[in-house]
Amino acid sequence: MRINSLKLLVLVLVAVAALAMVPVASATTVTFDLTGNNLGIPGSVGTVTITDTAANTVSVTVTMNAGFSIQLKGDTVIAFNGPSGLTLGSASGLMADGNAGTFTKFSTGKNVSQFGTFAFDFGGVTGLPKGTVSANTLTFTLTATGLSASSFTGVVIHFCTASGSNCGPQTGFASIAPPTIPEPGTLGLLGTGLVGIAGLVRRRFVS
Repeated sequence: MRINSLKLLVLVLVAVAALAMVPVASATTVTFDLTGNNLGIPGSVGTVTITDTAANTVSVTVTMNAGFSIQLKGDTVIAFNGPSGLTLGSASGLMADGNAGTFTKFSTGKNVSQFGTFAFDFGGVTGLPKGTVSANTLTFTLTATGLSASSFTGVVIHFCTASGSNCGPQTGFASIAPPTIPEPGTLGLLGTGLVGIAGLVRRRFVS
């Protein structure tokens, strides 16, 4: 009876180990922390969150921290690396602090300040109330063939050093490190350890 229980324990441990070593599926949400900027400001100025909402569709949410806003009127408002096939028409449903607008400018392979070249650059938000040049939050949807949140590897935004819709007193660009996603390598090490433990338990009680 004891041997059967131990065999069952070994099988469970092996099953858990096997599951742990399976590569992690694509994340449904990635968040970029805007911790780097060209104005020398320490810490984070905000976050960009990208979430799978349907096949080939993601939602993008830019949330600025207190004392900062996203600049809406320049050639660059937000730019991305990682995905493919984006066009100006890929973006829809743009809302800036609850006001509907649209991107009017788009470019590819644009160099943005000290952060290098970005594959897809969206800019020139229009349709907002008169005098609105910045916002504390920005949301929109991107749609393209094969698009998913896990395909995004980098982002940069144009930001202002003041909250609200009037921007100022300074503007700059903020970017981030790649998002943190569970590493298959780490899970693989965990799985290997569990397999080793299962082997030791089995040898001990079989003998």
